[in-house]
Amino acid sequence: MSRARQPPLVTGISPNEGISWTKVTIRGENLGTGPTDLIGLTICGHNCLLTAEWMSASKIVCRVGQAKNDKGDIIVTTKSGGKGTSTVSFKLLKPEKIGILDQSAVWVDEMNYYDMRTDRNKGIPPLSLRPANPLGIEIDKGRFPQKDLEALFPGMSADFTSENFSAAWYLIENHSTTRFVLKLLVVSVSF
Repeated sequence: MSRARQPPLVTGISPNEGISWTKVTIRGENLGTGPTDLIGLTICGHNCLLTAEWMSASKIVCRVGQAKNDKGDIIVTTKSGGKGTSTVSFKLLKPEKIGILDQSAVWVDEMNYYDMRTDRNKGIPPLSLRPANPLGIEIDKGRFPQKDLEALFPGMSADFTSENFSAAWYLIENHSTTRFVLKLLVVSVSF
């Protein structure tokens, strides 16, 4: 005889108000048996399942999306317990309009990534993550000797996360045979 699980019950959310994309921590009971058990999560009528991180049966972290309502319940749905209820609500705030001369601040969550060069895990802001191929075209290294590039661009670097990044060096080093880049380099050299 199997025991029926109780439906999810949301008893807390922190913070309980914010603008769209605010990161919130949801607390409660029976919030699922694991990440795959969580099949639905709405805040103020907006589906937040794509940003949900199941932490435990009593904690879920997610981001509030572009909600339909200004204030609403937090509803968790699981395979094991069905659709739940909420004893708390979230209030969606309207973002302030910012002019070009107004000061503003944004909190950027750090995330860990593995740096193969140093063989260590590092915490960095997501905006500075370096994709393997940022231009999305085939990389062709080795056409120009490193010494020649260093002589052409003294004190510069092809590493685009460096303060001394040189776009021309990067393009010559990684995309020297690409037709688009060759045209761009010819234009750059002719000025």
